Amino acid sequence: MAERCTALLFHPHQENQLFVASASCNVYSINVEDGTVVMMEGHSQPVVGVEAGSRSPVVLTYNHREVLLWSWPSMTLSNRLRHQNPLPVIWAGHVWQRDELLVAYSSGSVLLWAGRRSTTEVHIEPPEGLAIEFKAFAVSRGGEWLVGGGKSHLLVTYCLVGRCIAQVVQLPSSCSDVFQPFFLPVVHPRYPQVLAILTSSGVLNIIDFSTATKLKTLRAQRYLIDSISVSECGSFIAVTYDNSTTKVYPVRALFPATTEKEVEPEAWMKEEVAFQIVEKREKEKQEEEEKRKKRQAITEEIQELLDKSKWCKILLEFGSYPDRYRRLVWVSVLELPRNYSVFSTLLDKGIHPAYRDLSQALQLSDAGMFKALQRTLSCLAHWAPFLAKVDYLPELVFPFVKVFKSNPLLSFEVAATVILNWCRVWFVFWPEAGVTVLNVVEQLVCEVDPTLLAHLMRLRVTARSYVWPLLTSAFSKVLSSDDWQALWDHLLSSPPSLLPCVAAAFTLTSRRSLLSCDDAEDVDLYYSQESWVSVKKVLDRAYDLHKRKRKEHAFSKIFGEFVPLPHDGLPLFTIGPRPAPLTQEEEDEGRPHLRRSPNTLTPTIINPRHLSPRHPSSPRSPIRPHHYHKHQQRQEEQEEMVYMIAKEELERQEDECLNSIWKLRQRHLTSAPHNLT
Repeated sequence: MAERCTALLFHPHQENQLFVASASCNVYSINVEDGTVVMMEGHSQPVVGVEAGSRSPVVLTYNHREVLLWSWPSMTLSNRLRHQNPLPVIWAGHVWQRDELLVAYSSGSVLLWAGRRSTTEVHIEPPEGLAIEFKAFAVSRGGEWLVGGGKSHLLVTYCLVGRCIAQVVQLPSSCSDVFQPFFLPVVHPRYPQVLAILTSSGVLNIIDFSTATKLKTLRAQRYLIDSISVSECGSFIAVTYDNSTTKVYPVRALFPATTEKEVEPEAWMKEEVAFQIVEKREKEKQEEEEKRKKRQAITEEIQELLDKSKWCKILLEFGSYPDRYRRLVWVSVLELPRNYSVFSTLLDKGIHPAYRDLSQALQLSDAGMFKALQRTLSCLAHWAPFLAKVDYLPELVFPFVKVFKSNPLLSFEVAATVILNWCRVWFVFWPEAGVTVLNVVEQLVCEVDPTLLAHLMRLRVTARSYVWPLLTSAFSKVLSSDDWQALWDHLLSSPPSLLPCVAAAFTLTSRRSLLSCDDAEDVDLYYSQESWVSVKKVLDRAYDLHKRKRKEHAFSKIFGEFVPLPHDGLPLFTIGPRPAPLTQEEEDEGRPHLRRSPNTLTPTIINPRHLSPRHPSSPRSPIRPHHYHKHQQRQEEQEEMVYMIAKEELERQEDECLNSIWKLRQRHLTSAPHNLT
């Protein structure tokens, strides 16, 4: 074809007849046996849908503005449905049982013509106050019901016989929206009306239409379901996944298990007809089992080769893990539980409201990558609702999702593990966590290169300006994809305390570039784009800093040790600022927590970069030109003195806290029984 295909359909009555709609607004009726082509002209916009029934004498083609009727089998234009509704057409169909034409719009309104030549139309309006952007409709096999849904967990049922709205059904929690609904053929005696609903998140839900209860949920562990199609005979269902794979299953496999007495004799006859197909599938299953065993043997060999004791040698010798085995190594290093049952529960909740409009804020050309990121962020927010308020979470999670795009379970578990371990003490910028990390990085820079730190202070650059962008983007802003993967090879294989050392090492390695900056805007620009700094030099300096600081007990205490996800569930998310408990004196007097008595000594830590004279927008006192340099020198000395006092006060508080904990621990060990470990 010379143009893009916009719609495709085999006629259910004549299997060799194929309808193909192109972007040039034409529809072609093709006989796939002899190659004859009939062009169907008449549309002014590209066709988005073709509808044809096995017992219907017409074929409908439609786009968002037009609905055309074609006589079958001559394929001549018989009628053009004209309507005044400015809303786009979502679906059009023919109910052959009563010879009625239906047109459904995005607002949920439905127009019905009794007879193909009739000019009288019946208008069915959706319930008032129901704001649903309808995306799909489906008519029952008997022609009595029409269902419609869209970006909502609600399903609207239309009674075509009574020409009215029958009911509005709230779907189960796993049905966050309606992407493709269709009625299944009657193959089970207990369930005469069964509706299948495919969501935009790639989950297929089988629902008993009469009771609105869910019978089964189908999803693949690694791939999303893109579309569903049922054979005209009603025996088989084709499931297409987002990796361009289509699998065919018996329709009866979608229903709950039944005994032989509950199955009608006709159903057994259909199984006999499909014997050859089943036999072929059994052969394919044997071949897949052999391939699976070979892959398992190769995986065991790789795991033995990449034993934990050898990983460090591989990193030291090659600087990174092999690209081919990187995901396998990361899964082993992080000790991921691969708990699919927990992940499946989070998936059933659908897209989180905070990320439904993610496409407007994040422009990704790869639709599969966008779905993977949106799904991972939604699962994280369902697990820990606080994460939905973190505005930089997509930027932090995206590079990890990019590595594990083909496996949503691993994408979620890697993101959760990184947040709980490497982001635990700085994830939210609050004094008990974020400022501490910034002070640690600033102290590391000051110890190695005080001249560089003094230059940044003269430019009114705070630690938050050159540390926070590195942390919130997981260094993906300043490193290329290959360098980023090599860096996280080292970070994931080391204690979490290496992360601030890497942040300090990147700033120290960028010394020449930072010294050439003339103002704070230049520094912000440097930390917001890909840098030319060698990641090998950054890691070498980071390991030197970490080796030196690892000896300090307070440094290890702040960042802790690595703790993997539990195998039987997800841990409680406790990251974030919490109000401290009230003292007994405050509870008795009924005073607010932040109010202190005059006798209570509360040390105040002052950051000189937050003082008004340092802020570029603060008003300055008039200074005479010949006193400017002396005033500036005195101001810098004063700020440096305040900074050193604040730093010493912070260290004193940390030492007092650690000494108290150490004494309490010693007293506990002394009083504990000797037979306890």
